[in-house]
Amino acid sequence: MNIKEESQKNTNLKEHKITINKLKRQVKGITLIALVVTIIVLLILAGVAINLTVGDNGLFRRAQNATDTWQEASEREAIELAVAGMQIGSMQETGMTKQELENSLKEQFGDEASVEDNEDGSFLVTIGENKYYVGEDGEIIDSSNMVKISTAEELKAFRDDVNSGNTYEGKYVYLTNDISLDINEEWKPIGYYPMESTTPTDEDNKPFKGIFDGDNHTIEGININTTDKVQGLFGVVVSGTIKNVTIGSENSFNVGGGAAGLVGYLYNGNIYNSVNESNINATGSYVGGIAGFSIENSNIENCSNTGNITSVGEFFSVGGIVGQQGTNSTILKSSNSGVISSYRTAGGIVGFSHDSLIEECFNTNNISVNYYGAAGISGNSEDSVINDCYNVGDINTDNRNAAGIMGDVRNTNKINNCYNTGNISGNSRISSIANQNGQTVIDNCYYLENTVNGANETDVISSVTVKTSEELKALAPTLGAAFEEAPEGTNDGYPILQWQ
Repeated sequence: MNIKEESQKNTNLKEHKITINKLKRQVKGITLIALVVTIIVLLILAGVAINLTVGDNGLFRRAQNATDTWQEASEREAIELAVAGMQIGSMQETGMTKQELENSLKEQFGDEASVEDNEDGSFLVTIGENKYYVGEDGEIIDSSNMVKISTAEELKAFRDDVNSGNTYEGKYVYLTNDISLDINEEWKPIGYYPMESTTPTDEDNKPFKGIFDGDNHTIEGININTTDKVQGLFGVVVSGTIKNVTIGSENSFNVGGGAAGLVGYLYNGNIYNSVNESNINATGSYVGGIAGFSIENSNIENCSNTGNITSVGEFFSVGGIVGQQGTNSTILKSSNSGVISSYRTAGGIVGFSHDSLIEECFNTNNISVNYYGAAGISGNSEDSVINDCYNVGDINTDNRNAAGIMGDVRNTNKINNCYNTGNISGNSRISSIANQNGQTVIDNCYYLENTVNGANETDVISSVTVKTSEELKALAPTLGAAFEEAPEGTNDGYPILQWQ
């Protein structure tokens, strides 16, 4: 037998296997229905009313429902076995892949099975008409726990259900369309946080705890006009995930504190692949484009803000991505291109970062404060780490503590592999990368000449080096693996991050 014949034989065997598996499932379903049909005939012959056998709640309908339920159980079992095999097999170190999962399922279901990679470690599996969500940890959410939202009315109904106490924990909620709300109707956030609450886990709170997938759709028409705290599309999210959603530019945010376009308060949760395009006007602290608070092991990744964020009054902690970040939380691969301003502590990525990590992020627009703490990445940092970031926006304070990467600094911080080309201006404590605090460890960082109050720093921190424009443009290899040379016409020729 030649190679071509052997290949054709293997293909035929595989197709036969798929057909046999499909027939086995169909036979079991047909057998169940046939059994019920036989019973129905006997019951009719015995004088049982026809509507008790074939009506909406009759035996035949129940048999069909039982078959559907069995079919879903069979599909779920196949997915569980495929995932388990991948987890203990060669994919254990690298995680699951779309191709491996899809190949395994096609062995059972043929072309009925398809897998969509959500690019956050999770997958959406479709088998026939049924959908299943497979999380990064291998947990499977089946169709009975999947909620589809197609209209503004359905989004509001979902909101009202959450605010009545349904946390949607273990459920997967997803959009199938762009949503246009009535801009004349004030929006109440999904996830209720009473004014008297002091933490996101207070008993009176009504948090969202499930998975909300915007499926790359846009929401417009949000109208929030209140000084009540914790506002946004979502109010409070606890141990939940929000992803793949854009808050468009046609929304109105006039808010108090603890507010954002997407999530007011994120606690031990995740936000992935999301965007805020709306301007946010605040009279309060802890305001961001993506989240007002991101606290307690929360993660934000692949997010961006393009809206201008302004806090009026003597308030603080305003950021393009997050207002306040804390307690082992992360912001990864995110960016800001909106103008950010507040009374104090404002940053392109985060207003105030405590005990947290910011990595592979950048800012391209102006950041300003009236008092102190302005920076392209973090306006104020305490016991935090910033790696592989850059700023090209202008940074200004009317008073003190402005810098390209980290403005006001407290306790011990670390900054690695960063650069700044934006102009830094203010009255005192003005620095290229960070304020010159002995407890802040800075390594392999650079800045463009004549950008610190129109000159170079007179007391340059160790490992912060001034560069000419041409020198800085050629710096990608020195900055490390996270960077690459900018394509022509991009970022004025200065290095960009590889994920861009």
